[in-house]
Amino acid sequence: MQSKHIVLATALLGLLSTTAFAATPAAHRQATASLQLDYPAPAKVVSPTNLPRTFEGATVVVSLTIDESGQPHDVKVVSAKDRLLTKSLVSAVSQWRFTPARKNGTPVATKVLLPLELVES
Repeated sequence: MQSKHIVLATALLGLLSTTAFAATPAAHRQATASLQLDYPAPAKVVSPTNLPRTFEGATVVVSLTIDESGQPHDVKVVSAKDRLLTKSLVSAVSQWRFTPARKNGTPVATKVLLPLELVES
């Protein structure tokens, strides 16, 4: 039986941090000038199982919070309405582990949007 695997859809592991955004580019530069920010990265990836072939090639966006220890919380699929797909992806991504985001070297919780592309392997 073949299984579905998820491939991260964008460079830098597809994590789009929703922290450290300011109203204007100048305000953002000023607010972050003295900060060293390191974004979270997947350390352990678990692929979803039993996804119908109709989802092959689909890109799905998952919203989650990664805590200071790299654990995902509040995992939600934000770009798909299918119940089976949502259940499978939430279950799989909830088992992922991450290297946490760091602010000036200290681990911090961060909210991210994770675009995933579903491919057959």
